[in-house]
Amino acid sequence: MAKPLRDLIVVLPGITGSVLRADGRDVWALSPQAVGSWVFSRGDSLQSLALTGGDPGDVVADRLMPTAHMVPGLVKIDGYSRLVRLVRDTFDTVPGGNFIEFPYDWRLDNRVAARKLAQTVERALYDWRQRTGNPGAKAVYLAHSMGGLVARYHLEVLEGWRDCRALVTFGTPYRGSLDALDYLANGYKKAFVNLTAVMRSFPSVHQLLPIYRALRVGDDYVRVAETGPLDGVDPVLAADALAFHREIEAKVTEHQDNDDYRREGYTIVPVVGTRQPTSQSGVLAGGRVIVGKELPSWIDPLLADGDGTVPRASAIPIELSDAYRDTFVPERHGSLQCNAAVLNDLRGRLEQSQVRGLAAIRGPGESPTAAERPAIALDLDDLYLPGEPVEIRAELVNAPATLPLRARVEPVEPSNGPQPRTVHLTAGAALELTGLPPGVYRVTVDTAQGGPAAPAPVHDIFAVAGADHDLG
Repeated sequence: MAKPLRDLIVVLPGITGSVLRADGRDVWALSPQAVGSWVFSRGDSLQSLALTGGDPGDVVADRLMPTAHMVPGLVKIDGYSRLVRLVRDTFDTVPGGNFIEFPYDWRLDNRVAARKLAQTVERALYDWRQRTGNPGAKAVYLAHSMGGLVARYHLEVLEGWRDCRALVTFGTPYRGSLDALDYLANGYKKAFVNLTAVMRSFPSVHQLLPIYRALRVGDDYVRVAETGPLDGVDPVLAADALAFHREIEAKVTEHQDNDDYRREGYTIVPVVGTRQPTSQSGVLAGGRVIVGKELPSWIDPLLADGDGTVPRASAIPIELSDAYRDTFVPERHGSLQCNAAVLNDLRGRLEQSQVRGLAAIRGPGESPTAAERPAIALDLDDLYLPGEPVEIRAELVNAPATLPLRARVEPVEPSNGPQPRTVHLTAGAALELTGLPPGVYRVTVDTAQGGPAAPAPVHDIFAVAGADHDLG
């Protein structure tokens, strides 16, 4: 039986997570079939997404992307249908009333989306309070990746905190991601996926750059926005991106001196992906940026992992660095918001948030026991060329190296692809799969031996390109 939902729940996707439309047609709505075919061509419809002087043109955000989508080399996300379904199955939701899916134009400065979010929530909360006679109703935000930055700007800089009960973030890069630097500086290594120039025009991608000293120049680590010219990185957009983050930090500091904010402010629950090989730093040498997994020397070695896209430290809000409120899960970035264990935990938190008379939801810290919990680290590429073997590599963490592993590989849309395949892995050794037709695939790696002490499964997606693409 659906439970009462007294508050307003808002779901925010990450970058690329909203369908974009122009002139009555979708210009960004990548189905798994499209990812395996026309998206890898030089299609005019995708090139038209480029921004000139920040002008969005006639493009509007229409809806959330329900299924898997990606920009190879930058981001891949396993959709939002399971997150949305969790809310609808748990609560008595009224679309447009107490439940909002918030698509936004993810190409633009995140300040633009935050202002639109503020207007949308203010209007929806007023209507919901009038409709229910409940003046104490507030908003609960469920934000994946960059969506958490949009929410934070709204809550802090635009003062939306007064009407917020909680913000749950899944892999939000509060301090940036090295993948964004790699993509902007170097493009994608399989260059026929020709979205690099388009993405370089987006303020939002620059707002994903690391804001801490992660780029080594000579013997020192510096911030990307403070290095001077870098090929592929717009210096104006990079400087403004850093200013965007600093605006949020300054407001947080200001608010912490506000008695009302300390007493009635919102709770943040960061869901942090761990145990996955994650880029941690860059080196500027010979005018070229080389991104790698070496942790900057000034950062604690215990932070040398992440979700494959966002470093562990970056997924934790700066002011919560010593709060131990995070939820840690050994999962890849694009699957955090649909991980079964995360969703089960989220359901309990959301239910608890609707119980009046109790404290706001809280996230537990990672206890020493949890820190030593067995896990699986998964590593594979985003995109494979026609005839190229799909290479899957998995490592066991805090578990015997002899523990048997298996990988289940299945098309994201089963009706339009081959039958699922289950293959056995050896920890630390690469497994090569051949013969997969073009399309997008989901891979799940777990242990062949179950039980309460077994590592949790880990998930990711990858694409196989068609054979008829222009590789020039």
